Amino acid sequence: MKSARRLGTIALLGLVLVLGAASRGAEGAKRGTSRALIVAGIPGDAEHEARFAEVVRGWRAWLTGPLGFDPAEVGVLGGPGDAGSKGPATREALGRAVADMKLATRPDDRVWVFWLGHANYDGAHMRLHLPGPDLSDEEFAALFQGLGCDEQVFWMTSAGSGWLVRPLAAKGRITIAATERDQEFNETEFPRALAEVAAGPLAKLDTDGDGRVSVLEVYLATVARTAARFASNQRIPTEHAQIDDNGDGQGAELTGPTGPKARDGLTAALTFLNGR
Repeated sequence: MKSARRLGTIALLGLVLVLGAASRGAEGAKRGTSRALIVAGIPGDAEHEARFAEVVRGWRAWLTGPLGFDPAEVGVLGGPGDAGSKGPATREALGRAVADMKLATRPDDRVWVFWLGHANYDGAHMRLHLPGPDLSDEEFAALFQGLGCDEQVFWMTSAGSGWLVRPLAAKGRITIAATERDQEFNETEFPRALAEVAAGPLAKLDTDGDGRVSVLEVYLATVARTAARFASNQRIPTEHAQIDDNGDGQGAELTGPTGPKARDGLTAALTFLNGR
């Protein structure tokens, strides 16, 4: 059934080139404020605390370096203090952070959200493991209802994150999950793979040679890096990353560029890291 859902590698040429050319006129216009929120759940032990800290540092350095986010606009909950953490990612702290972000955000802003941590599925909902009471998939998504900006990118990197795709679905929003909506609850390689991709030169991610890097190109590079991590010690992959950017709440497992009839991937292909 998984193979039936795979879209495989399809040539990304005509449609993206035409739409990409049309978008260049807007690219020169001044972008609004770039905001991000990194949420690191409870690590559970010293090993995962160190691992989470490394990933959070890597993500924040990527955002505030090559991606041009103002450090003051990159909020961090959980993770190490030297990565700008404002304290534990409790339900209350997360609610306040998202509420403040929504109040400050304008239509021409961009907002990126990252989730790192542990989770489980109880048969009805995915539960994000936080200090204190956990947060369900629907409760997490409800925090972001009414977020009003043109560019929204959600990187949900934990086990079971595929269950977040449907509740997070919204028009114009790009939601990326490390797993599909299935029993994929082994610890994920995706967050560390994303941090490794982020640490490399942006130019290497420009696979279509147009001089820009899209969210889709980052996603595909991370998928490839995740697969390489499994292959390096001959493990069978236990996660299948998903992307939903048409708002239907049904993630697609992309392993290559999208074509004009693709269900998902077109918005991500036209959302560029340093300009629309």
